Amino acid sequence: MVRYLRFPVARGWYWGCLLAALLTLPLATPAQAPPPSTDYLASLKTKNLSYLWHTDRLAFYASKHLDHFPEPLGFIGPDYQRFYLHYTSVRPDAANPYVYRVSGKTRVKSTICPFTGTITVVKARLYKSPSAAYPPLREGEITCRVELAEDRRQPGSGTIRGTLTTYFYLDKLDKQEQPRYNTLNAQADSWANNQCVSTWTSYATGQRKACHWGDFRIPQAGPLDIGAGEFSVGPAYLSHGWQTYMAALEGQPTTPKNRQPRAEENRAWWK
Repeated sequence: MVRYLRFPVARGWYWGCLLAALLTLPLATPAQAPPPSTDYLASLKTKNLSYLWHTDRLAFYASKHLDHFPEPLGFIGPDYQRFYLHYTSVRPDAANPYVYRVSGKTRVKSTICPFTGTITVVKARLYKSPSAAYPPLREGEITCRVELAEDRRQPGSGTIRGTLTTYFYLDKLDKQEQPRYNTLNAQADSWANNQCVSTWTSYATGQRKACHWGDFRIPQAGPLDIGAGEFSVGPAYLSHGWQTYMAALEGQPTTPKNRQPRAEENRAWWK
């Protein structure tokens, strides 16, 4: 299936019918224990991880498909209002190899706010067993502390602090052992990456709100996400900023009905 959207529907070619997947309610699954692993933090000291969070293109391993790097899906507050976040820059800190200086913009409704901050790697694990689907490869995960400060001069601004989990893989044929964005299980239900659970705190009032985001799915999204194979918004929350997202997914090819929502979802609102 040809990608026509910048926002994440990247696994669509694995499904005979995306709409059917969106309308399928998820089944409860038992929690799985993390796989046995070894500490991998020291090995990351000489690696540049910025490409795990911000780059132009994302390579899907199984299909060799290149696509736009996904724009995160996010929500803020108890009503699951849509929250947008875009990194314009991610670069290693000159003094600390585990710290990455970030800048970008957030958006809630029509309010756009610049931010600066850091992503700090605090823990990394490399799974002991090779990838079940791709034995030459090994998978792992990185845990980071995220600290972002929106521009105080903007109304409704605040700070964001939380925990980011990023999944990667290593190719044993790569002598540099550079961690790569993990797309090995992109065909699986509920696949996601760069999962951030955080709290937004208002500068003006000190009010705190849950603020979660991620690539392809949102962590701890509660009743917002009713999808099985893909992220799908519960009807009760469509009016909280999600109408164009769902409308853009309807049907292929592009029709007059979905042309405007797709254009809106593809719009570079941060420019």
